[in-house]
Amino acid sequence: MNTINTLQSLTKRLSPVIPLLLLAFSGRAFSAENGNISNGTSGINPVQSTLPSVAPGAVKPVESGAEIPEGFVRRPLKKGESLTGICKADSSCEVILMKVNRIDQRHLVTGRNILVPVDKEKSQMYIPVPRLISDSRGEREVRIFLSRQYFGAYEKGQLLFWGPVSSGKKGKNTPSGKFFVNYKQRFKRSLKYDDAPMPFSINFNKGYFIHQQSMPGYPASHGCVRLLEVDAQRIFNWIRLGDPVTLVIEK
Repeated sequence: MNTINTLQSLTKRLSPVIPLLLLAFSGRAFSAENGNISNGTSGINPVQSTLPSVAPGAVKPVESGAEIPEGFVRRPLKKGESLTGICKADSSCEVILMKVNRIDQRHLVTGRNILVPVDKEKSQMYIPVPRLISDSRGEREVRIFLSRQYFGAYEKGQLLFWGPVSSGKKGKNTPSGKFFVNYKQRFKRSLKYDDAPMPFSINFNKGYFIHQQSMPGYPASHGCVRLLEVDAQRIFNWIRLGDPVTLVIEK
């Protein structure tokens, strides 16, 4: 009887840990600090990943009343709140907050409704783009989902990392289509719009670039694809000349 009681007690204490052990041994982990998905075991089929998938077009603007992802709450920003204060100086929380809300720090405006991570483990698993793309165009590909306002960086069709974008505003729409990286320029300024800075510029279609710039949470550019600094720098260092860039409008 004592043995049975001991086993029941041990099982009860281990039950919260078992799902985490299964995730760890699945060979797949996600880091919110850099938005990276890595395979610890190359032989594992990526389709069997424990990470949640998101159907095309499912992600709506944060303010629209769309379904709240698991691990977050939606609430208005209070007067005087800062990114560091909301996340209690947790850098991984700060990054996921900016990514999910598609905003940079300067657009944390009092009264604005944002998604705030409240469960670090669950919020780190949120992925708003497909984990796999069946129509991959090469070894490396940046795919920009214009309806969702997110991008995915893929290697051989498998998601490596993701982040938010701000594409062209109404009347200055960013064109969809299949393109390639023509050239990259670390320090660039706009020749057309008041010498505006365009750090980590990647040209993919005539006068259209992917680059770091202001991220307000909605389409606001003159046609380029804006990124957060952390994403712009990472894509700039990862992508190569001639690699495909695909912009899609989900139905």
